[in-house]
Amino acid sequence: MTTQHFLVLDIGGSAVKYAVMDSAATLLRKGKFTSPKASLDDFWLALDRVVLPLRQQYTLSGIAISACGAVDCNSGVIHGASALPYIHGPNFKSIIYERYQLPAELENDACCAALAELWQGSAQHITNCCLMVIGSGIGGAIVNNRQIQHGHQLYGGEFGYMITGEKNGRPVTFSDMASTRALVEMAAEKIDVEEESLNGKMVFDAADNGDVRLEAVVEQWFRTLATGLFNIQYCIDPETIILGGAVSERPDLLEHLNRHLDELIQVIPIASIKPKLATCQAGNDANLIGALFHFLQRQA
Repeated sequence: MTTQHFLVLDIGGSAVKYAVMDSAATLLRKGKFTSPKASLDDFWLALDRVVLPLRQQYTLSGIAISACGAVDCNSGVIHGASALPYIHGPNFKSIIYERYQLPAELENDACCAALAELWQGSAQHITNCCLMVIGSGIGGAIVNNRQIQHGHQLYGGEFGYMITGEKNGRPVTFSDMASTRALVEMAAEKIDVEEESLNGKMVFDAADNGDVRLEAVVEQWFRTLATGLFNIQYCIDPETIILGGAVSERPDLLEHLNRHLDELIQVIPIASIKPKLATCQAGNDANLIGALFHFLQRQA
């Protein structure tokens, strides 16, 4: 049987990652290029410089895409907004077929991460789960019966939009309070430095090394994140909530979150269900792996 090869793309605001994979997600080639900022035409020209040489080496069977935004998997249109305004509106499936004579499938990046976990990661034996990606914002995906639940408006799993408080009379979202960006903002305010001089790792390292001021900031951040996870558990009731993003690589993340969840359950007598937490196992290529899995499911 001839091995099929697929070009897989992860379109991000700063870079487009690409890979050639077989149907088992074996990585055969991998690279990236800077995301063009100006126009969709520039994007296609940049992609041409990847696709055309690869087609000299591999017989490609299709193109699988992970992208930010509210992706309509059926139409091939990406709705919503992102750092790349030009990707929203055009029909990627049609354009790719016309340009390369190849079938294409696309899916939201957080949904791709969830699909990677279903296929090869923490959720291989799980039927219902949520995935939360913690980064400069908070995104996510909802899985029911091992299928992504996109929602009527294609915003299923966008946990970062939850309004979780108010500041100066204005609503504050979960992303505003529990993202790594929020952690850096709180830390910079606490120690009176410019936000640009800090990153999440620096904040955690300082707290780990005994900076009392930043220990308090990190504890508050863990509490806020745990509160959001508690709310998601009681709204959606998944088997497991899987956490992704760079912070999920911290070995003590689940320990801190479970401690705060225990405290919440103790002070809310009616709450007896504790969220079961896990971290992503598919690694840095999760979006690529999930995009391929999505393609294989759609084209089966």
